[in-house]
Amino acid sequence: MARRSATRLQLSGHRFLLRRMAHALVRGDVRMLDDPLRAQAVAYGAGCALTAVAIAVCAVLALLRPGSVPGDAPILLARDTGALFVRVDDTVHPVSDLASARLIVGTPANPVVVNAAAIAKFRRGPLVGIPGAPAQLGQPLSLDESDWTICDGTEPAETVLLAGRADRGMVALGTGHALLVSARTMGGATYLLADGWRARVDLRDIAVVRALHLEGVSVQLVSQALLDSVPEAPALRAPSIVGVGNPGPAALGGLAVGTVVRVVRAGPAEFYVVLTDGLQRVGRVAADVIRFSVAQSHGEPPLVPADVVADVPVADRLAVPRFPERVVPRVPAVVCANWDPRRRGSATNTSVVMADSLPDQGVRLAQADGTGPNVDRVVIPGGRSVLLQAAGVTRDGIDGGPLYLLNDLGVLFGLRDGATAETLGLGTDPVPAPWPMLAMLPRGPELNREAASVTRDAMTGAGAVPA
Repeated sequence: MARRSATRLQLSGHRFLLRRMAHALVRGDVRMLDDPLRAQAVAYGAGCALTAVAIAVCAVLALLRPGSVPGDAPILLARDTGALFVRVDDTVHPVSDLASARLIVGTPANPVVVNAAAIAKFRRGPLVGIPGAPAQLGQPLSLDESDWTICDGTEPAETVLLAGRADRGMVALGTGHALLVSARTMGGATYLLADGWRARVDLRDIAVVRALHLEGVSVQLVSQALLDSVPEAPALRAPSIVGVGNPGPAALGGLAVGTVVRVVRAGPAEFYVVLTDGLQRVGRVAADVIRFSVAQSHGEPPLVPADVVADVPVADRLAVPRFPERVVPRVPAVVCANWDPRRRGSATNTSVVMADSLPDQGVRLAQADGTGPNVDRVVIPGGRSVLLQAAGVTRDGIDGGPLYLLNDLGVLFGLRDGATAETLGLGTDPVPAPWPMLAMLPRGPELNREAASVTRDAMTGAGAVPA
């Protein structure tokens, strides 16, 4: 059976019924003495049409007259050439970079794009700006986005600084574990990296080598910058015991000073060393170091009952280095030191981390020297920067250091004070950063208003007349 199409009158009646039902739902009245819903729809449509017309008119005006200078815009950008200008009273000066322009005008203003005709309306002044200042100022990283990690790879030899959160592929060195490393420099010292500290170790010290099982462990060559980024602990050597071989406290049954004894408790056994004035508790590795360095009268540490130990004074005057429990026999391809500025409650902000490979992002610096002392590559999130405050690597050296700007090209710029940072649009909350990780970065000029305001005939020369 053929389908019959609706007539125009039927469609009109259908639409009327739909409007009437909507009217009844909204207003609770089906009489439809007036139709405010239709009036609202008409008003909405008319408003959209007028808005579209206004936008079109503004676009046409912008194309026809793009050269008008907004009121008091202090920094101008030429549309045709990309040249940057700064307004000083009724004079425009070519300026070398955005950082210098903001320093001169004293506000973190952004450039306003104009054409050459608008710039020609002003008097022209000589060139101003700081040679080498950053052309762009990226949004600074916040404290929550910031970590500092310096890494050394072996194939090829490269030192990389990462500013920002550490790569998820990095694995922290386990508690009590250590890596055997040495500085790349000729005759560099050998260290163990463990638990956020480094301790010098002499591989000619047989007692330490045997106690830590260092025979056959490969030494990883790392940069001095990485070593300096890890706080140094006392060197790992056998403690010097006064009166070795003399009789110890009488309660110990004639055990000689320097003897390592073992005390069995409810938990794991504990080790003590006999001193002239009592017993001092030592760790397992320290006990082995003492046994390898001091002649012992027993093949195994003598077992001393706990009740006997309770009657012997406890000593603590023997300086015992902090020995790691285990040295990792195979050093990974990449060794890193991570410094977390948010870690406020611990003794050190540094941790030792490892990875299979270096990240491939970032900027390779012109100063790159491979096995040399310089940082070879810097990784910062693209288009970002860091307002930082230099600090020491230990907890007591975090506050009060000088301010710097690190841009995404890996160049470090000194800042005179916090007001300068605010003028540059970097904010007022610097992120702490360990100076040893920054010391080998390329240095740019100090950023300050006086240097930015110096007039120049060419960027290679300098005048002495302030703008």
